[in-house]
Order: sequence, then C-alpha cells, then structure tokens
Amino acid sequence: MPETIVVEIHLPADVAAAVRAREKTGLTDEEQVKIPFAIGLFAQRAISLAKAASLAGMTRYEFASLLKRAGLPAYKYTQADYQQDLSFIASVKGE
Repeated sequence: MPETIVVEIHLPADVAAAVRAREKTGLTDEEQVKIPFAIGLFAQRAISLAKAASLAGMTRYEFASLLKRAGLPAYKYTQADYQQDLSFIASVKGE
C-alpha cells in the first residue's frame, strides 16, 4: 500500500452540509470529498487515470464511467491519433 499523509481541510459549514446533502450513497465525508478531488486532479492532468481511480476508491473502468457521466474525457484522442489509426488499418488491410 502506498504511503499516505493526512491533510486536514477546513470547510465552511454550508459547504460541508452541501457535501453531506448530496445523494445518500453511504459514502463517508472523506470519500465524498476524495472523488471530486480525484476528478479535479485528473482533469488538470496532475495525476493519471489509474492514480485518480485509486484515490477515488474505484477501478479505472468505474472512474472512466464517472468521468463520462460528468462530460469529461477519460482519454485524450486527437484527430491526429484518429488519422494515424486509419493509416495503420489501411496498411494492415494492404490498401
């Protein structure tokens, strides 16, 4: 298990109440804060998908699905990547 550190966050009471008022998922306050934190770090490209998923307490597939529901891409796939894939497929087919 990776080494961990404890970070104490002071939240205004109304923010803490908002976190607790979200869907009743049975998650602890810590778990409810870790998930959006992991999403934010991943969206900023500060951590990988695997690290973000681990921080959120999810598998990579679960985290990627969560990102999709939030309208965020789990993987960067550019037009250049697409063209490269098309070229590879054409070369394999012998075209």
